[in-house]
Amino acid sequence: MENYIENSMHTTELEQSLSQSKVLPMVKDLSYKYDLRVSQRLIIPRLKYDMGWHRSFVAVENYDRFNDVNYNPKNDKEFTEKKQRNEEDNGNTKYEEAFLMNYKGIPQAVVYVDHENRFCFQVSYDIKDRGSDNWDRHTISSKKVSQVLKTLRRKKWQPLGNRSAYEGLKLDTKDMVMDYAVEDKTLSKAISDYDTAKSDLTYDNKNKLAEVLESLYGNKKAICHATSEHFKNKMKDIDDRRDSIQSIYKEVRSELDNEFTAIGMSNSGGWIVGNVKEHEGGFKLENGDTIHWNREDSHLDMFDIKFSDLIIYNTQMVRNLEQLDFFDSLKPTLTMLKVKLEDWENENEEHKVVRNYFRNNSSRYGKSNWFEDLGCYYQNNEIYGATNNPFSIRWLLMAKTK
Repeated sequence: MENYIENSMHTTELEQSLSQSKVLPMVKDLSYKYDLRVSQRLIIPRLKYDMGWHRSFVAVENYDRFNDVNYNPKNDKEFTEKKQRNEEDNGNTKYEEAFLMNYKGIPQAVVYVDHENRFCFQVSYDIKDRGSDNWDRHTISSKKVSQVLKTLRRKKWQPLGNRSAYEGLKLDTKDMVMDYAVEDKTLSKAISDYDTAKSDLTYDNKNKLAEVLESLYGNKKAICHATSEHFKNKMKDIDDRRDSIQSIYKEVRSELDNEFTAIGMSNSGGWIVGNVKEHEGGFKLENGDTIHWNREDSHLDMFDIKFSDLIIYNTQMVRNLEQLDFFDSLKPTLTMLKVKLEDWENENEEHKVVRNYFRNNSSRYGKSNWFEDLGCYYQNNEIYGATNNPFSIRWLLMAKTK
């Protein structure tokens, strides 16, 4: 049984619940065929409305209790309160057992047996062209395990085998670059100030500009000293602002070049940990296909600012961060980060720190997702589909020790 469970996520309770589950035959075949491993038992609410059954995910803080085969969600106050806040169930909610299966620590599929005794395989994107809702379009189901696997083969499905499967591991770095601040000024603000200064040359100084144009193309008379000094100072200011842009970009560029360690928190147990690198050119997927992510921004090109998306790789899943071989190198930064978030939590009664290192919502961390002094950055990768799905990951990026 241990062969079907992520080593770092194994518990006696998870092994027991998997061994007694109806979905075990499919777990075995998926593990053998695709090298997938179970990391977590999930409880899925199934609500009847609009003449049909509709499933959803519920995010909670402590998933360990789900692994207990005797767990009853109806007796779990946190679980039922969150469910009721999301949907008015009117007593029609049923609960189904499911298991999350990972590849290299990354969530790839939720598997379960539904109320019609069909084996179900759900991914984070539309795997079918048609379906009654998002959940259905993301799910392959059949009374027979062999038929599910046959459909996966026909669709040439592979773990991390297409662009959609990588959405949780690709970080759009535009906000990351533009929000980086040096001495309380972000790159975005520095560029805005530069644009404003250039605009001032023409918008607020039409008379002086007319004098310059007359001198160049009209009467050829020399411009007066006051006008000359005015534009000389303006151009010096613009040059200084361009230098400021380059100075800030140099700082953020050094962060990108230094690379990061990524710590991911999803709507399931454990932590996803990996390395981060800036991606350029074609990216080769696990199935050998190559995809491209292109970024074009002519406005930034004029400042020679170039950056690409970040890709998270060499991933693994651990139940506790202390299990990492390199945890000691992360501990000082994590300790300081925890203190900063505790201060943030004390600022407002609605603020709450989740699992020590994350905030309780998906909004920006104050004015920016950066903690520049710690070399830490947050980004949420919300995957389209069912709310609170385990494929969405909130990432904490920590600059590697130089």
